[in-house]
Amino acid sequence: MGVLFDYFRAPNGETALRLLLDEDGVPASPTTVGAGLDALDAKGIDPHVILGQLVGFVLGVPWSVDLIESGLVWPPEETKPRTLDEAERLPEDSPWQTGPWLEEFGDRVRDALAGADDAALPSVAEDWTRIEEFDGTMDAAFALEITKEFVGLARRARQAGDRLYCWACL
Repeated sequence: MGVLFDYFRAPNGETALRLLLDEDGVPASPTTVGAGLDALDAKGIDPHVILGQLVGFVLGVPWSVDLIESGLVWPPEETKPRTLDEAERLPEDSPWQTGPWLEEFGDRVRDALAGADDAALPSVAEDWTRIEEFDGTMDAAFALEITKEFVGLARRARQAGDRLYCWACL
């Protein structure tokens, strides 16, 4: 079972979460919200390692664990287990164990992608295809396409004064 990732833009965390809530009060994925949401279905591209490396290539800096700044919007912080013992006692259906999860990125991620040099994108995408996490399976044409989609989403977010979000689910 893999984790799926959707990226989208919204003015703030409250709005992002509201966009994802269905009538039962359970968050739904951006793909279920409808055409009104500016979203990118990125399947297995996690925000901290794989997207983080793309951001590193765009910025011309090496990837590091703190390159992607983010904060959790869902599940609610007040339900987060504070100790290992609390985490082990969580019910199997706890969103802390099963998701979904909603992260809000710092503006550095949005602005780095939005500020990418269009002429450099083929080279950036080519470098990105060679990261260990893709294990040689990332197609160069698809890498360029998804890179352009991330850049476009970030540019629209910056222009609107929105933030970028990542919705993850199992």
